[in-house]
Amino acid sequence: MPAVVITILTLLLACAGTVLSGSASAAATLLSQGKPATASSVESAGTPASAAVDGDTGTRWSSAFSDPQWLQVDLGASATVSQVVLTWETAYATAFQIQVSDDAATWRTIYSTTSGTGGKQTLDVSGTGRYVRMYGTARATGYGYSLWEFQVYGTAGSTPPPSGTPISAFKQVRASSAEGGNAPAAALDGRTDTRWSSLYTDNEWLEVDLGGAATITGATLVWENAYATGYRIEVSNDRTNWTSIYSTTTGKGGTENLTISGKGRYVRFYGTARATGYGYSLWEFQIFGTVDASSNTPPLLSPPTKAPATTGQFALSAPADHAMVTDTRRPALSWAAVSGAAHYEVWLNVSRTDYDFTASGRLLDLYTKVAEPTGTSYTPTWDISDRWTYRWFVVAVGGSGARTTSNIRTFSVYLPTITAAGDGVNIVNGARDLNKDGTIEPYEDWRQPVETRVADLLGRMTPEEKAYQMFYNAQTYPQSGWHFGPAQPADLDKVLRAAAGTRLGIPPVSAGDTISGYETTYPLQSALAAGKDYPLDYKLGDMQRREELEVGTRGVLGPLAEVGTKVLYPRIQEGNGENADVAAAQVRALVTGLQGGPELNPTSVLATVKHWPGEGAGGEAGIVYDAVTIKYHMIPWRAALDAGAVNIMPGYAGSSFLDPGGPGAGNSKPILDYLRNNLGYTGLITTDWLPSGAWISAANAGSDVMGGADPGASGFSIASFLSSVPIARINDAVTRVLRLKFELGVFDRPYGDPVNGPYRFHQPSYAALANQAARESITLLKNDGVLPMKLKAGDNIVVAGPRATDGAACCVWTSYFHQNYGSLDILDAIKARAAKDGVNVYQDSGPSPKLAVVAVGEPSYTHATAWVKEQPYLPADQLAIIQNFHNQGIPVVVVMDLPRPTVISEWNGIADAIVMTYRGGEEVGPATASLLFGDYTPHGSLPWQLPRSVDQVLKPGGTDTPADAVEDWSLPYDLGATAAERSDIRAKIDAGQSPATTYGDPLYPYGAGIHSW
Repeated sequence: MPAVVITILTLLLACAGTVLSGSASAAATLLSQGKPATASSVESAGTPASAAVDGDTGTRWSSAFSDPQWLQVDLGASATVSQVVLTWETAYATAFQIQVSDDAATWRTIYSTTSGTGGKQTLDVSGTGRYVRMYGTARATGYGYSLWEFQVYGTAGSTPPPSGTPISAFKQVRASSAEGGNAPAAALDGRTDTRWSSLYTDNEWLEVDLGGAATITGATLVWENAYATGYRIEVSNDRTNWTSIYSTTTGKGGTENLTISGKGRYVRFYGTARATGYGYSLWEFQIFGTVDASSNTPPLLSPPTKAPATTGQFALSAPADHAMVTDTRRPALSWAAVSGAAHYEVWLNVSRTDYDFTASGRLLDLYTKVAEPTGTSYTPTWDISDRWTYRWFVVAVGGSGARTTSNIRTFSVYLPTITAAGDGVNIVNGARDLNKDGTIEPYEDWRQPVETRVADLLGRMTPEEKAYQMFYNAQTYPQSGWHFGPAQPADLDKVLRAAAGTRLGIPPVSAGDTISGYETTYPLQSALAAGKDYPLDYKLGDMQRREELEVGTRGVLGPLAEVGTKVLYPRIQEGNGENADVAAAQVRALVTGLQGGPELNPTSVLATVKHWPGEGAGGEAGIVYDAVTIKYHMIPWRAALDAGAVNIMPGYAGSSFLDPGGPGAGNSKPILDYLRNNLGYTGLITTDWLPSGAWISAANAGSDVMGGADPGASGFSIASFLSSVPIARINDAVTRVLRLKFELGVFDRPYGDPVNGPYRFHQPSYAALANQAARESITLLKNDGVLPMKLKAGDNIVVAGPRATDGAACCVWTSYFHQNYGSLDILDAIKARAAKDGVNVYQDSGPSPKLAVVAVGEPSYTHATAWVKEQPYLPADQLAIIQNFHNQGIPVVVVMDLPRPTVISEWNGIADAIVMTYRGGEEVGPATASLLFGDYTPHGSLPWQLPRSVDQVLKPGGTDTPADAVEDWSLPYDLGATAAERSDIRAKIDAGQSPATTYGDPLYPYGAGIHSW
């Protein structure tokens, strides 16, 4: 409800001598007075927590002089809280939250401000819980927080909230209407500062798709002031026939907890009478119960397994080989009978989350046993998802255990949900009429095989239309094939819809440099290489996929398939560390997660694996591997192809081995030919961002898409491109572009949900994955007994250093630190964790600290280091902070952001503990604080060797050139290595063996890390 309207309405009612009926505060009872109260700290014995709930305005609670601090009251039983009154002493909070909890452990925020005024504050709130607290995060003075009175009003003995996690959270949602920017999904996001509101009429509804058949046991409705007096809760299996499972005409607003019972996939709130002249407005609409996921979950009766060596011993019958199934998600499978068979095993290459990402071989060639029928047919018990390459075979098992195996067949399943999108494209015969001629051509017909659609569309395109598919900037040129993201959801939606107005309606694909998460930011690949948790890497890629699909983004310019063997390469931070086997496993997992399976499909995000052919062996200036060491650097590239990657980005660097004296990879035919001929790659090649003068040579060399290229660039024209690039080369490139787009399904479902999708970003489960990844990557490199921090209530610590308040150091490029979603920098995270133990935290300096946490390292950067590249060590000002605390006899814990191998010898001896965080994502602050306090055991290991001195990297006074290099840019584990050791490393690589990680004489070896307390 608009604030101005509320103000006018209030003034009018006051002038008339009336009050709003049903006011929450009018019927509220003071619940907190005399109840048990506790606090994070007290300033002295004369200012206890109990003084704030004793009803005496001459007594007060006051805290220690630090942030954050809290005061908590136990109401004795669950209550509906409608109002909180805070009477502040002079030392008040400018920023604080009011929170409720059922168990004093998990808290829900029902009020938040960063502009507290002090004095007496009366807050109208809405929430349910037994415990209520004021959680202060910023003080108005140098003193603590001080309250004369903390009064909680509401209604005791209300229906307790349903137990468990809402099954409606972040699910797909529709509504009869939405007012202003208050989207339907805002009522499902678990946040009490976002809401759905309807138009100002009755018979408005909010509908949730629970994703499967559900058994409903409860509901919670958290109302804004505009609530319903009359409403129903209804369920349905088809969105058409609805059954009411709860109805009232006496709704009270506030928080309503309902014990209800019903079954259905869809549930909706249906409002019939409003309490105000406004619409219906819900902060939260939560449904509780269970969802049956069996209809979407294949039975996994075996691990992922390769097919038997001998096949073809009997025949499969149906579906026909290479059949395209477009009429059911449960196609009947049948085969010839085998004499003496006691039963059969049906094996299908279903998409899985638990592949062994360390193993080589194509993931598409791994099968799962899904059934053991006794007859010669089987119909799946679950809905098979859209995919282009389902392979299957059957094993006949005899009574004696003898096994014979059928031939292997392939089929695809594609059943898109086609809906009118209001973009000028009509639905004809169940398909989108993209060229708007009233009929469905083969390229528009989703029932046709991909290659049929590609050939038909290519034959209809003019040369100019073809050429535009090889370029970016769809925001200006709707006929372009690509859009460089990320864009705001509404802006992206405009770009995608503009393409519907072109002659053939070919949609673009939006792809951006979101290399460590689309919205929820996870650690960079170098940090993940310190954690070595490949199933988690898959989950991170899958999380990114889900967030991108919400709003219609369908690509990412990552991951990197690079092994970082050159210390001074700035972008080593984006790669996979120094170990090629680790790099391969990570790349397999990330590509598979982004695709949502072992191949590109209609629910995929397009992974663009880069930078071919492996810039980690030299950097963007030039790749220096030779006929031996190239074998090492190809390991993660082969892994990317194993995972089904179909888009590869060549880097800026040329290769002295693959194309001596030649240009950068995107313009080098020999380098691109090596990818196609030696690795057998058939997918798309998208260049890095090249100047317009290089686009023609890149296309002629074999690049299919000009990365980031603006066809309207000065001095360039599509006509000149067409006159200089043979039409056969253009047809070859555009065939790959169109094939990829049809496989992504963007012709049939081109859009996301820019209104509701953003409310499904940053889900708690996503933040938990980012936190887990940060925890697993953080490396305890040294510990002289100071960690975990041995502190008691009232102890003081100091947090200092430039990275302590630099949240952005967690991330690079277009991945972000999200303070608006609760991301905390190192300082604030330590403050929040310390408050639980009553420990006081000071910034930079403080009275008698027990220890100092000094956060150092490089700030965020992308293509160049923040410091002089040839000086990979702490600058003097950061070194001085460590030295200063050490000189005072204060134990020093150094927390270093480590985006590249760095010389730490100057301060290694004076640090009592060293913690390396890398680029740890938006949860690295809380993860680091939890490690310091011993909440978990350290896990991470160094992903590179750390040099003992710069002399192990460069000749004295040298620059970043091969002539001045001391390390071998293409070899792993060679810092300080002898010639004999380097020969041994090369011999191992040449023999196809993994070299040992113990060569050389680094300060800390590859894999260093303390993994216990």
